[in-house]
Amino acid sequence: MFKTSVTSGEDAVAEPGEPAQPIAEAIPGVMGGPEQVKSFADSAEHLLGEAQAGRWAVDEETGTHLRSAIATMQDRLDTLAPRVAYLQRAPKLGNDAYAQQVAEHMRQAMDSDDRSLVPVFHTLTAGLDNLRHALDVAIRNYDAADDEAARHMRRFQE
Repeated sequence: MFKTSVTSGEDAVAEPGEPAQPIAEAIPGVMGGPEQVKSFADSAEHLLGEAQAGRWAVDEETGTHLRSAIATMQDRLDTLAPRVAYLQRAPKLGNDAYAQQVAEHMRQAMDSDDRSLVPVFHTLTAGLDNLRHALDVAIRNYDAADDEAARHMRRFQE
């Protein structure tokens, strides 16, 4: 579990017993960069397609554990969603032209392209949704294959 500490006047995070690192450096290590998040989301979408086509199946026990881990991550991201939505608005820095220019620059830094924090966050949440749905379908696929195998085996028993 990460804990927050202060070193040299900077907010930092660290595992217990490990040296602290600044939060700005820790975030990419937890979530990965935009490329890793996109790769994850693409893989989740691919798995969903494979499951829907009947080419991927997972037993219920494994699927339940994976689904639980995904649900935990989704719950954590759900608590961040209001803050991320807040980042889509320019901060109120004042009414003069320079303050508004700085405010718009800050907003664009958070939500201007696919590598910005807000779109990356949404890509991650969409990937988790797809992965969870893929697991649900894959569990049904496994159950259906298991039922079919049982029916097939009964023919030999009769």
